[in-house]
Amino acid sequence: MSAVMLGSGAGAEQSALIELLRESVKVGGIFDFGYREASVLTNDEWLHGAHGVPQHCLLLAYPRGLDSPMQAASVMPEDREIILLRVIRETSLPNQSDLTRLRAEDTDRTITNHYREDGQRDAPADVLTRNLMQQAAFRCRILGTFVEDEKGDLVFGKDVDAVYASAGYIVAKPHGSSLQLVVDHVELPMGERENEQQGDDAANADLPDTDATIVIGKLRYASARRRERIARVQQRTTEVDVRVRPKDFVAHKTAVFGMTRAGKSNTMKVLASAVHLYAHKTGIPVGQLIFDPAGEYAYANRQDGTALSQLGDNIRIYRLGATNADRSRKIRPLSLNFFDEKQLNGCWSLIESFFAGDNRKYIQNFLSCDPTRLPSGTEDRGDQNRLRAVQSMYYAILLHAGLEPPQGWTCELPTNEKTRDLIDLPGSDVIRVNADQLKRASLIIARTAGAASVKNKGNVEAVKMWISDSSIGGHGDPSIDGMVGMLATSGRANGYKELRGIRPYHGSDSRADFAPAIYADLARGRLVIVDLSRGSEQVLQTCAERVINEIISRASQRFRDGKPPRPMQVFLEEAHRLLDRDKFNKAASSNDPYVRLAKEAAKYKIGMIYATQEVSSVDEMILSNTANWVCAYMNNASETKKLANYYDFSDFADQILTADNRGFVRLRTDSSPYTLPVQVAKFDLDMVNNVRKECGLPPTVASTDFAPEAGIEADSYEDCPDPDEMFDQFNANHSLTLTDHSLPASLFDDEAY
Repeated sequence: MSAVMLGSGAGAEQSALIELLRESVKVGGIFDFGYREASVLTNDEWLHGAHGVPQHCLLLAYPRGLDSPMQAASVMPEDREIILLRVIRETSLPNQSDLTRLRAEDTDRTITNHYREDGQRDAPADVLTRNLMQQAAFRCRILGTFVEDEKGDLVFGKDVDAVYASAGYIVAKPHGSSLQLVVDHVELPMGERENEQQGDDAANADLPDTDATIVIGKLRYASARRRERIARVQQRTTEVDVRVRPKDFVAHKTAVFGMTRAGKSNTMKVLASAVHLYAHKTGIPVGQLIFDPAGEYAYANRQDGTALSQLGDNIRIYRLGATNADRSRKIRPLSLNFFDEKQLNGCWSLIESFFAGDNRKYIQNFLSCDPTRLPSGTEDRGDQNRLRAVQSMYYAILLHAGLEPPQGWTCELPTNEKTRDLIDLPGSDVIRVNADQLKRASLIIARTAGAASVKNKGNVEAVKMWISDSSIGGHGDPSIDGMVGMLATSGRANGYKELRGIRPYHGSDSRADFAPAIYADLARGRLVIVDLSRGSEQVLQTCAERVINEIISRASQRFRDGKPPRPMQVFLEEAHRLLDRDKFNKAASSNDPYVRLAKEAAKYKIGMIYATQEVSSVDEMILSNTANWVCAYMNNASETKKLANYYDFSDFADQILTADNRGFVRLRTDSSPYTLPVQVAKFDLDMVNNVRKECGLPPTVASTDFAPEAGIEADSYEDCPDPDEMFDQFNANHSLTLTDHSLPASLFDDEAY
């Protein structure tokens, strides 16, 4: 630590150092002093008077006399400092073997006296011996040194600049206001400090700061809290408020680790509240995007009626399958109208995401088609008709897959005289057909085109616009083959049935593509909750990836155009599925939206708050660039070992493995000089109203917008026939004819027995 000139008040009553020691209880002194660790001598009486010294307890070590305004003047100027310690474990004293022997003898004497029947008792140990037996020691991590600067302000250096052989430091346990000073101490992180080299700025360095902080929870040393409750009654509490600097989370990566039910979702709500407050206080729009797979963000908590949407007027919810009642409450549909030409690009993009990773040939042939090319974009009449042929077949596939078109919807179908004879519809070269007509005509056309292509026969002239093979009269454009193949299937291909999974994304009355709409909300600084609780896993992933791709695409375009980035925050639940190492190691990872988000987010001022159970599942590149860490209970020693590679989490490894209290976390933020054990505050109505008050809004009341409860119905097992009945029937006649496609034929294969 560089030399620091002490302020004139360093030894005075108003000194910041004196204030730091004002509410503290002496617990011992240092007898072994090093650069990284120190050993503290204590005894049972001191520990009892301090209501215990639990593991991870913060302690203050200072030269003798510094705690007294009268004696502080006699302390050498260079020694006017307070060293911050953290208890990490118990340790041995130089005479430990003698102490152990005395304690063993005393224990043996006590047990023997208890069981003696002759009425005689051995004399207890004398006072001096008992005092000696009560001596103990613990090993402490040296976190750094508090000193005063020229202005008399408290500053912190993350080491010590002198180690004395004789030590001579008194050790005290701070509580109340003194401990609050320690916990509240923050420093500007690297990249935000003055006079730093240009080019090393943090991603959010140019964003304004604010004095407004949010209480994330209370300091909590141990899972057991009996002594702390007694200390609270005696005005010596160590459960002081832990506040966070909201800017720490903006445009930065934040990790939330912990087992299921360890309180990760509650923590995410508190962090969202902090960023919401920051945006209001600074006037900087910071959009926040939360994908909600379980409905715990979009709906109110049933215990206290608190919902994240109550924070303010700039919360927007998108819901899969939004009803008319939902829309009346301004909940937006998370859907597209697949029959709206204006949304054609977005719909096809979603289909591409839906089939991502599917390498079946007929699926790949289908994806190679491009129905987004509009006939109006070309002047050649033949090209226009070929594009109409592709689009009409695309719409027909959607209809066969079960997507309902809007009322009165029609489509252009290119024909010639033989085509009209084949499908038995009158008209001219381009006829307009409704949904029923298109479904019937498309099957006839697809089967005829398929037969013509495979067997080189059939009414080729009638369907030549749907054939690519120029040798039999086709037009040579292969883009149509994949469309025809989805209707004229062969072998085991499911064809259009594969598209039934996109029905949840379709809304015949949808007026806008949800991905650009969500981006527009985020650009304006709104908190967007995407409710995916009603969809399948594939629906969730496809929707989320489409939105992430939209955000990255827009952000990168602004970056290339030299326009200022728009700060945003993306919350990722179950991040181990999205940010795993395998994705980062694959050559195709550049196409993965989450990999791109993780790699490029900083330059776009897009922050990530990702929650997962396993540290090892997240790529090291992400971990190394994570500014804020929230670590709750984990039951895997290998995971805590991985966590121990970062900051000072090795000190907390044992506690993380054992303390399974919900919301009990170890917190390290970008501006915090040391990690703190914290009981995260519950996101409740009081927190909501405190944030609303800071934002100038009136208080709100408990919400009744609860997630619908799933009714418990008798299981009919329609999707899985009873094997007992199947085998009994088979054994009865040995000639069961399978007419129900839901019964697996392999069960009745004689060769299998």
